[in-house]
Amino acid sequence: MANVLWKTLLPYVLPEVDKCPKAQIVNEIRRAAITFCQRSQIWQKDLDYLFFPAGVATADLDPPQESRVCEVISVSHLNGEELIAGTHFTATTDIVTILVMISQDTKLIPTVALKPTLLSTGIPEGLMEDWGKDIAYGAVASLKAMRGREWEDIPGAQIKNELFEDGIASAKIRAITGGAKRSLQVKPRSFM
Repeated sequence: MANVLWKTLLPYVLPEVDKCPKAQIVNEIRRAAITFCQRSQIWQKDLDYLFFPAGVATADLDPPQESRVCEVISVSHLNGEELIAGTHFTATTDIVTILVMISQDTKLIPTVALKPTLLSTGIPEGLMEDWGKDIAYGAVASLKAMRGREWEDIPGAQIKNELFEDGIASAKIRAITGGAKRSLQVKPRSFM
């Protein structure tokens, strides 16, 4: 899926801070997207498999261009069997380390939460469609909170920040539930 450029959100932000330079608006949209993705972990992806030759316990993560890993969510064998964090592996935002001795070549698939980089030009289309307006709220909140600028509006910044925080909370719920619309609680049922 192609990336959608940050400037796509200008129509949501510019009317709120019309005297602000467009380059500064685009920068704040990017910063809001980074915060949004990092805190909600909504941008999740299975990376290409990691190859661990026999006896080698670490491998570097290779996120898509213009993104960084904010957290490794899981690591699985190619057959789908998940490893247990802290028992079978540890991970940073750059490296996965296997904690059990590897006696044969192994391929593992990491599932990660991603965020845009500071030099990114956009985010995937699906994320922009689902969460672009919420990201725009974050950019507007940040811009309106800038003291001494023509577009300063502290009460307006607080309102937009609340909308941004609501968007993060909704995205976090979707990331956790996988978008399920029904309750994930298990109901006890008798088998007899």
